[in-house]
Amino acid sequence: MVHGIGFFDRSYRLIRIISEEAYPYLVNNNNKMAIFAIFHGRMVGVLGLVNLRHKLTILVSQSRDGEMIARGVTGLGFTVARGSPSYKAVQGTRELLQAVKQGQSLAFMVDGPRGPIDKVKPGIIRLAQMANLPIIPFVCSARTCWWFPSWDKFMGPLWASPIVYVYGKPIVVPLELNEIEQENIRLELENQMKALKEKADQFWKIKLKK
Repeated sequence: MVHGIGFFDRSYRLIRIISEEAYPYLVNNNNKMAIFAIFHGRMVGVLGLVNLRHKLTILVSQSRDGEMIARGVTGLGFTVARGSPSYKAVQGTRELLQAVKQGQSLAFMVDGPRGPIDKVKPGIIRLAQMANLPIIPFVCSARTCWWFPSWDKFMGPLWASPIVYVYGKPIVVPLELNEIEQENIRLELENQMKALKEKADQFWKIKLKK
């Protein structure tokens, strides 16, 4: 585990753009908890949540790809819950809620495990209600990377590439919602994440012009 953490920290320079509202959830000495929402194709972003190592549980599917991801993130100090909306959803949710009781924040791939790409599904809204935690959207963008030919257009940063992380404003989900209110919050999260993704991708285009 130590070797995995050291390799990542030495290999990638991380640049963070953090909203004022999200900052208290990301500092070392703060016990504020949240659900971090990320697009499936940018899931490498969870590795950049450096200050939350040992304090973050990530939902990972039971698929073969999920097994590889689970081994990778646990090697970097995170813990995982296994399950997805299509398979062992109850088990995954139970493990996430148990992690919250133990003081863990959560990471959730909002458009997984099969897409459509960048489409926020309502599962994270229900999870936020059950866990009574705010949702913090965040995205990442690497200056140089591979784009895998998968449904999520997975981004694989090239070795030593700098990566920018952009954290949006926390979204508080009320414990009681009707269907219209739930859909409005889902759209709010989706729109904010798409805007953050565009901002992160534009970051490198602007830097390269200078």
